[in-house]
Amino acid sequence: MTKIKNFRIQLRAREIARLLKAKAKLQITPALEASIEHAISDSRRTLQPAAVYTTLTRSTAEKATPLPLADPAVAVSAMAVTLGPGLEDDIAGASGRQDALQSALLSALRDEALGQAVQFIMRLIEGQAKEEECELSAPCEAGEGVLLGSLSALLGAHRIGIPFDKDTPTLPPYARIVWTAWSPKVRAKAPARPAGRPDKAAVS
Repeated sequence: MTKIKNFRIQLRAREIARLLKAKAKLQITPALEASIEHAISDSRRTLQPAAVYTTLTRSTAEKATPLPLADPAVAVSAMAVTLGPGLEDDIAGASGRQDALQSALLSALRDEALGQAVQFIMRLIEGQAKEEECELSAPCEAGEGVLLGSLSALLGAHRIGIPFDKDTPTLPPYARIVWTAWSPKVRAKAPARPAGRPDKAAVS
């Protein structure tokens, strides 16, 4: 089990703008782009990324979790990531002031920050997988129910400040629990030599 705190995540203004356009149906203007850049700068005050992750062999994972592993998976990694509650407090404050634009902007920033936090941990796990000549599946989110409860308990998500009630298994908006399967790399077969006369040796 590995715990890491206060790692650096790079927020992309273009991706936040895309989320605003897709989810909030906002027109992206120079003024909004400036607001996005300001929100990114200000988020350094509130974002406190932290994660805990582990890797299990397939046999151990099948005994300890209800993860739906299929061939050719040989292992699985699970992670819990959080941004801390600070940004969520700002979103709630904007909503309380009925500032719909700021609330939408900060919500898009939160989604981008969570995605970048997951990718940060995925890169660390990918390095471990390469050493074992394995590749990773796309990250899958444990959204709710038995799987979420099982992985939360396995990871000890409370160790990084993620509150979790086993009777109502849901996560706060600023946290994610994600898993990825390891599979052996498929080696490319060398092309077969065409049938025919053998090559002549070069004569110097």
